[in-house]
Amino acid sequence: MKPKAVLAYCREKGIRSVDLRFVDIDGTWRRITLPLSALNETSFEEGFGHSLLLDCSANKQPVPLILLPQSDANYLDPFTNQPTLILIAAVQDSVVREDSPLDSRQLAVRAMRYLESALIGDTLSIRSCFQFRIAPENRENLLSDVSENTFLACGPSDKDYPLRCEIADTAVESGLHIDRHFCGVDSRSEMILKPSSLVECCDDIMMLRYLIGQHAWKQHCRVITQNLWMPSQWSISRNGESILVGTVHRGMSESGLHALGGILKHADAIAAIALSNRGEHNAYGWLRICSNEEVSSVCRVMVSSHNPRARAIEFLGAPASSNPYLVHSAILMAIIDGIQNKTSPSPSLDVRINAADDRSNWNIGGNPMSGIDRDGLKNRLDNDRDFLNRGEVFSDDLIDVLCGRLST
Repeated sequence: MKPKAVLAYCREKGIRSVDLRFVDIDGTWRRITLPLSALNETSFEEGFGHSLLLDCSANKQPVPLILLPQSDANYLDPFTNQPTLILIAAVQDSVVREDSPLDSRQLAVRAMRYLESALIGDTLSIRSCFQFRIAPENRENLLSDVSENTFLACGPSDKDYPLRCEIADTAVESGLHIDRHFCGVDSRSEMILKPSSLVECCDDIMMLRYLIGQHAWKQHCRVITQNLWMPSQWSISRNGESILVGTVHRGMSESGLHALGGILKHADAIAAIALSNRGEHNAYGWLRICSNEEVSSVCRVMVSSHNPRARAIEFLGAPASSNPYLVHSAILMAIIDGIQNKTSPSPSLDVRINAADDRSNWNIGGNPMSGIDRDGLKNRLDNDRDFLNRGEVFSDDLIDVLCGRLST
């Protein structure tokens, strides 16, 4: 949608206010609200100056930056009394007009440009799932009542079904498309978004988090994402045909296996980025293997239909509380690196873990029983930054910030 079309849409819907939203390093939306009269076509070129703080863990004061509205990234806010348009904004330096190195959404934009320049594929599709639990404010142990198999539960066992339906209804109203939702293991709710490209997928995750949080607040409940996940399914196509699908292994092509190899090679660096946001996550729990039989495999081959072309790579190791722009961009950079360097996933392919000693050889992020080894992850990210630096996607300044957040 072009700026003129955005303004026409606002007139059509009777929009009264505009929320300019941007994401900080933790993956949390921040906003500045303006009257619609402040928005015109030049606003999308000149932006709005404001003092911002993108790294809230640092002992710093907000600095003057520019919020530049992105006309192709907007939603309706279904929770305001007067119609409000959510416009996602890029964050730029107020003097040189360059993207802020801490603007993780623009980092995802650069990752997509790098994919295009690498001539690997012309279309990227990601189907993302978000896991969460809802609990009344006065409840601490949400799992104490779980004594039955709740996976795909129906009826009273699926206690959050009415809430998920409400979220799905308001998602339609806001312009967000829910592919499906269901009750998962241990009574956790899972909502899957329709497939989209990298930046759009991350925008949708942020909007879904907002909808879930608002609905929970209205019911005097809290959203719990501790030790829950944000699985995603990845497909790359060229001229309408998936480059990951073939007959080499489990319906994967050589490029598909190389993509898996890239993810496995850089799994520790991806985990470090995912855990740098200080979210409530005290056990990582994934293994550096690709297996459809081992439930703790960090990635696997996903079959979504009888169509042989409907194969995808599923990444399971992104915490639900992590910054989706940073994590998904790191996954894409690992996939590109694996394909370019023909990285083999062996010996991590279809490994079966039987003994505790075997598990320790494949574990990511330390021993889940003794907590996350943040210093170890910091060192792995610091020493494995080259694949992230390519195409100037991740800057050294940003990686240094992420490493610093792991060590404090």
